[in-house]
Amino acid sequence: MAKTAANRTFPKDREGPSKGAATRALITETALHLFNEESASDVSTNQIAAEAGISPGNLYYYFRNKEEIIRALFPAIRDGIAEPLTYPKGEPISAERMANDYVSAIEVLWRYRFFFADLIGLGQRDPELAAMIQALQDDTIVTMADMYQDIMDQGDMVAVDQKTKELLALNSFLVWFSWVSFMDRASDPRKMREQRLADGALACLAIIDPYLKPAYRTAVHEALEALMNRRQKKKRR
Repeated sequence: MAKTAANRTFPKDREGPSKGAATRALITETALHLFNEESASDVSTNQIAAEAGISPGNLYYYFRNKEEIIRALFPAIRDGIAEPLTYPKGEPISAERMANDYVSAIEVLWRYRFFFADLIGLGQRDPELAAMIQALQDDTIVTMADMYQDIMDQGDMVAVDQKTKELLALNSFLVWFSWVSFMDRASDPRKMREQRLADGALACLAIIDPYLKPAYRTAVHEALEALMNRRQKKKRR
């Protein structure tokens, strides 16, 4: 009797759960690399399998299609965006932390640039992913509005009404999520230099700069410059 997909076994999975997890990670990392190089719509599952050095059948043991691979990448995207923009309630947001977290968020956007460069297309091809993208957008805007409220509460940002705060968060979100697409077209996407990180952070900060108190605004920009200088020196070693 022929084996069905449900009971078929593959060499890569015979060594137990740890090997299976490693194979899944290999597939998703390989797919991420190819998606960033060519865009998700131009990459096939056969290409991913070949690049990963496994058979197409082995890939299909873990993922039924390309959409499942993209969805498997989503939790890291979601958490990578949320973490640097979320602060414990009542904990001051220092200029240094804000600068560092803005750069960290930009790095996440760049690592998964295929995703942010084609949000609409990805959602149109996968309704399940579309719902996840919508939730990510909504949550990010709320998180940014909460962050701005925290900065107002600590006295480092001019107090604004709820509508203005929501618009600032929306505009910041639009700049954040479109910056990667802009940079992808503007220059060689394979070379993410420190200056590009700084430019991305500055573009996002420009939305709220007019609302930051002068001393705090200066401190954030100085902290960003110092951070990028340290990173550049570290890379030269």
